[in-house]
Amino acid sequence: MTVRAVILGLVGALAIAGLGYLNDSILELTMLVGNHMPISVFGMLLILAVGVNPVLFLLRRRWRFRPSELAVIVALMLVTCSIPSSGLMRTFSQTLVVPIHMRRTATGWQKTQALSYVPREMLPAGGEDVEEVVDAFRIGADHNKRPIALSDVPWSAWRTPLAFWIPLILLMAVGVVCLALIVHPQWSRHERLRYPIAAFATTLMNQESGRGIGPVFRSRLFWIGLAVVLVIRTVNGIHAWYPGSLEIPLLFDFTMIQQTWTSIGNAPGWEYSFQPRLFLMVVGFAYFLASDVGLSLGLSNIVVVPVLVILVESGVDVSSTHYVGTGLVNWMLFGSYVGVTVMIAYTGRRYYLDVVRQGLGFRKGEAERYSVWAFRVLVLAFAGMVFILVNIGLGWPIALLAVGLTLLLFLVMARINAESGLFFCHPRWQAIGVLTGLMGAAAMGPKAIAIVGVFCAVMTIDPRECMMPFIVNSLKMTSDLKVRASRIGPAAIGTFALGLAVAVPVVLWANYNFGMPAWDDWANRRAPKLPIDEVARSVGRLDSTGQLDESLSYGPLERFAHIEPDKRFLWGLGVGFALVIACSFLRLRHSWWPLHPVMFLAWHTWPLRMFGYSFLLGWAIKSVLTKFGTRAAYDKGKTLMIGVIAGDILAGLLFMAVGAIYYGATGKVPEKYFILPN
Repeated sequence: MTVRAVILGLVGALAIAGLGYLNDSILELTMLVGNHMPISVFGMLLILAVGVNPVLFLLRRRWRFRPSELAVIVALMLVTCSIPSSGLMRTFSQTLVVPIHMRRTATGWQKTQALSYVPREMLPAGGEDVEEVVDAFRIGADHNKRPIALSDVPWSAWRTPLAFWIPLILLMAVGVVCLALIVHPQWSRHERLRYPIAAFATTLMNQESGRGIGPVFRSRLFWIGLAVVLVIRTVNGIHAWYPGSLEIPLLFDFTMIQQTWTSIGNAPGWEYSFQPRLFLMVVGFAYFLASDVGLSLGLSNIVVVPVLVILVESGVDVSSTHYVGTGLVNWMLFGSYVGVTVMIAYTGRRYYLDVVRQGLGFRKGEAERYSVWAFRVLVLAFAGMVFILVNIGLGWPIALLAVGLTLLLFLVMARINAESGLFFCHPRWQAIGVLTGLMGAAAMGPKAIAIVGVFCAVMTIDPRECMMPFIVNSLKMTSDLKVRASRIGPAAIGTFALGLAVAVPVVLWANYNFGMPAWDDWANRRAPKLPIDEVARSVGRLDSTGQLDESLSYGPLERFAHIEPDKRFLWGLGVGFALVIACSFLRLRHSWWPLHPVMFLAWHTWPLRMFGYSFLLGWAIKSVLTKFGTRAAYDKGKTLMIGVIAGDILAGLLFMAVGAIYYGATGKVPEKYFILPN
């Protein structure tokens, strides 16, 4: 870890943390992060590898950035990608302010006093409807005047909630980094997972002595793939600005099939299976996946539609409340996550037991020393998060479960990313939905539902940019290039803390200066109201059955004596768990088994509705070349696909730059053109 690599990585990380919200929510440009394949970070890597390094090499060879330095720069930038947008700040402030405004007109909330169950420490101004806190946040400053100063933000109203949330967020980041350090040796060395994103980045970083540019950039096929994709994106981007111009179609509509198969309309989301979308970056990544992974991701959303049709026609309720996580499909996905967690523990049982024994007993073993210390710090971070939640009135058993389920979600998302390369992933379940399904509203109680609901709305409501997949890829890249993981872990925690210190004031200033982004209905209305709606529904049901007062009187352990699991929760949990365990067993025992458990972790989710056919196309291209081509042809295909991925990244950077220049020159929001789903 050289000084210049650390400095450049920190500058990039803080730029992402500080500019990400402005880029995404205010300028409405191609997302700076957007998912676990951030265009900003890997675009910077392309610029350094293709543009900067050759110049430095010509000036003086030793000035060129070494692969290990590039890996450190990318790793530090990836750390803060979880902060500025969907990972945290896109919904953070709205989740705390918007419910105070909504209470004015929400008669159901007023009748049940739903917002009163949220502790005052979690909300600005203690949850009071203060005009300069709530209305100024929603509307923003008068734009006929100069932008507000940072001191004009009502910091006195935010002091208490920030004192609650920032330590909780930092402890969660520490826990995630420690969890990644624990699983890293097992996943990267013992199980040899593919890490497609890390492998792509490492390919761009590779160098040869005596040459100023890496081997992949000297291949004609790389530049052909890049040029073709860049032309397609440029043509379609111009079409977005000027609709009368040429467009190269990447979306195809076959929804007319419903005219002959009418019952298909009963399956939620059926139309996406008959509207193939091609995302060229995804086609490129699919080429690098194991055949069973690519096929499973490609077929997942195709297979789920007839399954849902059969369930609906059999009288099974497959409706859900989506991001809150209640409903048969949501709970089935949770069961699949539990199944994968069991398989993770089973396959790495010897290593993880060694880590725990050393961590608890301070005795020698074969586990990496940094993993042992990561386990000890993880225990302390876990205890700290539980303490903070208990301190505002959440019973300690439910606090343990809420924090544990959140870490489980992050762990499995990282596993999906490391094994399949699925860089846009939604679990579609939340800890609040799981606990409500497991315990029932009476056993949970309105206050616990409120606390855990708001906790989930801040931490996991849209985890497409959650931290752990970024960290596991960073550890893989740096370890492969001989940078010690024991250094990357502490550096990641420090970088995250600095990024958070930059992002919070920038985002609050932007909120009170520009108001809430008019285009973002998800962040402005839907996400903030989900947890309070759940409280209102629960209070209404308990009050109507005469259980409300009794529920409020239960002690922390007494609640578990009154649990009433939802039968759909038990069925969903059981089916999802069984599918993953059975598929994992067949995959381990039989080489001919064609499917991977990732199918049951991602089906019926928004990302696979978008990406399914692209994965299928990439798998088909790879299968044809593998079966009918030579090894040389397959290797040439890899180089071409790296160029395809790079072309999409470069196109994203291009439209970010054009949009920013247009906004700066005109003061108007540019036309939207997204390389990947927003």
